[in-house]
Amino acid sequence: MRIYNGGGMDSPKRSTAALAAMAAQMKRTIVTVCGSAALLVAVSPTAKADAFLSLQNGATLLSCNNSTAAGVAACLASGFTTVLGGNGIAFAGAVGGYSVFDLSLTSNSPGSPALGFATDTKTAVTNVSGGATALTVLFAVNNFALPAGSPLTLSASQAATFVSAAAGSSQNFVAWGNAANTLGAGPGNGVPVATPDCVNPAIAPPVNACSTIGVPVLFARAGNFALNGREIINLNQGGTANFQGSIAVTPPSVVPEPGSLVLLATGLFGLVGGRRVFRRKA
Repeated sequence: MRIYNGGGMDSPKRSTAALAAMAAQMKRTIVTVCGSAALLVAVSPTAKADAFLSLQNGATLLSCNNSTAAGVAACLASGFTTVLGGNGIAFAGAVGGYSVFDLSLTSNSPGSPALGFATDTKTAVTNVSGGATALTVLFAVNNFALPAGSPLTLSASQAATFVSAAAGSSQNFVAWGNAANTLGAGPGNGVPVATPDCVNPAIAPPVNACSTIGVPVLFARAGNFALNGREIINLNQGGTANFQGSIAVTPPSVVPEPGSLVLLATGLFGLVGGRRVFRRKA
């Protein structure tokens, strides 16, 4: 093997020394690159997100947690559609005396610099034989890394369209920002923000629409965090309606305009519902 330096050929002794020097330099370079890569991994948002969704009417409870392979298998057996470590879950089927044509939990976990959100959209919820009982939906998505900073602004909104329902049919929606980053959902799982109830003002049809927005609150976090929500739906027996609940977090000192929250609620409501119906028709 020949090593050239300035066009001249070195002696074997110098060649050996040069090789040793090159090897040492390459080793230092590799260590530097690996160290830089490790640092990038440490500060980059994790790509893995887990999700939880449950529906309950009376004694019937169906739930899905996609954080493990066994959990995903149980999800599929109960009528849910999801993947291991996915940031969303879908459901269609019966829950006690209620039926749900399509439910879609979506999120953008691990978030973006401007927004983190989780949205639960339910299409054609019908009280088939549930009498005066309610349908309760719990959901959670974890491993949000963005937006950066603390405290974040936590907001919540909801929307409903009462297709065929008695006056007084409603949805109650409360959201939580969870600094513990768990998949717990409901009271006790973080900082709450409540939205005014969405109430059907008169007999439908004709279709009646409703949307409400909660008062934003500050949400402190030290690392990755979770978003979770609870919806309590009350429909008269025979009634049908569509419902949606959305949670959003924005960077410190940024409070979403009320109009943007309404768009997030109603826009994702139509988009997700339409996408799910289209997929079923395909």
